[in-house]
Amino acid sequence: MSLKKFLLILISCFSCTLASAQYNFYQLSGGVGVGAAMAFGDLKKNYIRPVGLAYFDHHPTPYTSIGLEIQKGFLSGGDSVDTDIDLHNRFYKNSFSALSVNGKVELAQFVEYRRGDLLYPLRGFYIGTGIGIINNKMTEIKRTKLMSDGVTPYNFIMSGKGIDLLVPVNTGINFYFEDKWGYTKYSLSFNYQINMVLGEKIDGYDDPPEIFENKHGDFYGVTSIGFRMFFGPIGVY
Repeated sequence: MSLKKFLLILISCFSCTLASAQYNFYQLSGGVGVGAAMAFGDLKKNYIRPVGLAYFDHHPTPYTSIGLEIQKGFLSGGDSVDTDIDLHNRFYKNSFSALSVNGKVELAQFVEYRRGDLLYPLRGFYIGTGIGIINNKMTEIKRTKLMSDGVTPYNFIMSGKGIDLLVPVNTGINFYFEDKWGYTKYSLSFNYQINMVLGEKIDGYDDPPEIFENKHGDFYGVTSIGFRMFFGPIGVY
């Protein structure tokens, strides 16, 4: 074999390798989701309530994202009648909205995969975190109770509305669907997000821990399913 033919074959093989390793992808995505939220605050009993979500993300690579998430929903807990549920008959319903900036990274960013591999269906598994704010508005809340003498009223120390900082932590998985050109065009995601709230406003109560049990800060969880569409400028990975 001549040197010229050998070099031609070598260049062809190298070009094929580069072509197979290159991946084109849309750098923007947006979508909506629905889910269920539950608060974990000062009250022992908490209820599952609906929440809606909206997303807008930028993708530096096909397997990383940073973007905005909006949540609108309800949180509630306690019982205004049954002392077995809450000793002080506290009850609240919070119509909240939250805005956060989240970054996520998927398994495929670190692990090589091919179609048909065992890891291929799991390539969209991700973790992430961020920072945001939650705007709390109590639509229902019990404001007073009678003291042990049955006569003297006690006014709960509370906030009917207010803003707290929050730190969301996400884990979940994306399932991708391609368009006719082979680009990822849509995704279906299943996500669990725990939100650590830096304040005491999501359940409205902030009474002294010496009188009322208050062992930890407030937080709430959101289990959701989301649908995204990818668009915008094309990136090369």
